[in-house]
Amino acid sequence: MRKETFKTKLTKKQKRNDILVILGVMVCSYIFTLWFCYAIGAFDGYTLPMILIGGLFLTYFVVSMLLLPVMLAAVALGIQRGRAKLIREDVTFVPVHNMEYYRDNLKELNPALVSLVIDLDIYGKNDIVATLLRMQNKKVIVMNENGRMAVNADKMDQLDASEIELLKMVKNGKLNSKTLLSRWKKNRFEEAEELGYIRKKDTKNNKDFGKLLITWLICVGIAFIVWGAFLANFHREDTVTLFTRSFIYLTVVDIFLFVPMYRLFKDYGMRTRKDVLWERTELGNEAAEKIAALRRFIRDFSMLSTAEKEEALLWEDYLVYTIVLEDNEKIVKEISKQFNIDLSLFDRLRATNA
Repeated sequence: MRKETFKTKLTKKQKRNDILVILGVMVCSYIFTLWFCYAIGAFDGYTLPMILIGGLFLTYFVVSMLLLPVMLAAVALGIQRGRAKLIREDVTFVPVHNMEYYRDNLKELNPALVSLVIDLDIYGKNDIVATLLRMQNKKVIVMNENGRMAVNADKMDQLDASEIELLKMVKNGKLNSKTLLSRWKKNRFEEAEELGYIRKKDTKNNKDFGKLLITWLICVGIAFIVWGAFLANFHREDTVTLFTRSFIYLTVVDIFLFVPMYRLFKDYGMRTRKDVLWERTELGNEAAEKIAALRRFIRDFSMLSTAEKEEALLWEDYLVYTIVLEDNEKIVKEISKQFNIDLSLFDRLRATNA
């Protein structure tokens, strides 16, 4: 079954986080090794360059002999990679019609639903900004010359539940209320579920986690046995033989400790989130395919990623979606300033649906 993945800023951010976690573990291990060797006097009489270079070689042996850093690295990397895997799954969908481009309007999907279908979550400011622009396009809200917003009551019947709820927040000056924004996001999940685009995942009966836990316990037992055998024979060989045997023993110990614990916490990282785990229905996959095809059409046949709002009258509906698809940061900042939106709040706010 062919699958397709949305390339979003979220996935790019996750890749950066993966690299930072791996580098962080390596740097911390190196610093710990330097401190440990300095504390026991192993570097006495050596110059600074020799200490720094020697620390690189000793890091592996010291970390492996102490066992705990290996397990901590497995926990940190496992949880991080588990969250990364969950994000990759969330932005991956199954095409229904295998369409290359989609030129029609997605009027049946409001910006928040578009954002939700893309990555099964609502993450930030672009969804709010796109919804406000959509209401402006419908001529429901108009910004007067004095900078104040006017509402056209005659066109209120054009709004959906998402827009009505957001409009009330704007009128009451509550657009930066974390409580109301969380409620707005929660309602969008309920709306998408009622419309049949998403459904909750069944994560209660997770047999894999139990198997991984048992495997890890067995491997820990084997690792400690090998580790004990290594310590018992530590001083019985010459330097070269000791180095070779140490490398073999510690590699075996690391494998038995790291691999099962990494897999265990990778699974744990996927399933311990504050919000509900969701998946797309067939209708959701079809909507995701349309959004992806529309995104390709917008990128290949327009300049909406750099277009000014005033220059995009013929594309005004497409402009709404290009904001959700994170391709027009200039207009996001413009509209955010116009409506006095605190952008940093949206970057910190995450859906918390139970």
